[in-house]
Amino acid sequence: MSTASLTAHAIDVDAPGGRALVRGLGLHLGHERVALVGRNGVGKSSLLAVLAGRDTPRAGTVVRRGRLEFVPQDLTGAPGSSPGERRRQALLRALESEPEILLLDEPTRDLDAGGVDWLEARLAAHSGALLCVTHERRLLRGFRLFFVLSETGGRAFQGSFDELVAELARLDQERRRDYAESLTRLIREERHTASVCRRRERKKNVGRVRELRRCPSRIRLNGKRSYKQVSQATRALLQASRLAELRESTKAFRRVLTVALPLEIELPLLRSADGRALARLSGVSAGPVGRPCFTGLDLELSRDRLALVGPSGSGKSTLLDVLAGARRPSQGRAWQDPARVGYVAQNAANFRTRDNLVDRLVGGQGPLALERTVALLQAHGFPLALAERPLASLSPGERVRAALICVFARSPAVELLLLDEPTDDLDLGSVLDLTRLLRGFRGGLVVASHDAEFLVGIGVTRWLELGAGAWSMRSARAE
Repeated sequence: MSTASLTAHAIDVDAPGGRALVRGLGLHLGHERVALVGRNGVGKSSLLAVLAGRDTPRAGTVVRRGRLEFVPQDLTGAPGSSPGERRRQALLRALESEPEILLLDEPTRDLDAGGVDWLEARLAAHSGALLCVTHERRLLRGFRLFFVLSETGGRAFQGSFDELVAELARLDQERRRDYAESLTRLIREERHTASVCRRRERKKNVGRVRELRRCPSRIRLNGKRSYKQVSQATRALLQASRLAELRESTKAFRRVLTVALPLEIELPLLRSADGRALARLSGVSAGPVGRPCFTGLDLELSRDRLALVGPSGSGKSTLLDVLAGARRPSQGRAWQDPARVGYVAQNAANFRTRDNLVDRLVGGQGPLALERTVALLQAHGFPLALAERPLASLSPGERVRAALICVFARSPAVELLLLDEPTDDLDLGSVLDLTRLLRGFRGGLVVASHDAEFLVGIGVTRWLELGAGAWSMRSARAE
């Protein structure tokens, strides 16, 4: 039995900018296989870097015993190699060194479906301890032990992936209930305090009149006033302290909900489908000169639900660019109705701009439009502080949410939505939220993704597979 271990003693971890992420965390990893899960921004990558020795904790200690390998989320590699190739090479080097402790941060990032298959098999054969940050459900289903990191701390969970999802949903409901109850108590207490203050003010005014009518001595009158002032000041301080505690606890509950950023986008109402085409390709070829990704593609789309699948470099993003009108085909004809077609590129790269979400939604329409925009952002659960930041400065997950709000807020309403790897850089909770959102969208979808479970979940009806310069179409029944 290996004596290798990784132990964290009461560590504090901060984000690069100094924001507190983890406080007083204790963790021990012996021979276990653990998936580290949690919302984006909660500190998973920062914690993993500290455990691996890449970064130093703000406080506490980390003790490492045994051979340890760490594959971070951001990689550098040989010029000319693709992100997927760099990822696979880094994972292969780490696995072939046969470490006793293996730390992986989003190992499926940039991998296609075949790469995920390969990694799944290699991790199943790995005999050492494993701590893995991932949102890939195929990998998560292979774990029975999870460490859930949240804004309120970390906790272990033992069970299946489906049981974990149910537990996270229960915790989310619990947090929302706690916030609602805390907010209700705060409102009730503030109203009570305001009522008491008004009552005291009335009594004080009436008392002054009565005292003056009885003409008491000035010394006696000042003595009574002094006693009442001290007594009332003490009660006021206690009441202010209670209110301050309630406000802080309510803010704490709200901060948890804000960081979670659930996708609560209000879907547009679409008119009845008339079957007319929204995008059409006729004999289209596209890709590098002399080496097209696909040739002779004929496609007509209305409110279809189409999945684009294939290995990395097969042309999925190229095809979406052509459908969106962002790229001309090298051969053939492409047409789309720009007023009815919306497009969000991978990591919302086509929204990586210097303007912000508020400016995009207001569009120079004046104060009334600004009021509607604020109301819209509140309805979508999108923090105004993020909405006022340049879109380029948002994280990929935040920018995808902002892009979806922009697309769904358009008028006339978008009837065909094109999405390129929309689950990239989304945590597990956000992937589940996005699945529910797109499932409820009544328009058409063309989605490039390597996550088959996600594609089935949003209700695709056809699968277009690209590869080796060719393409093929099959129905969902064949999947």
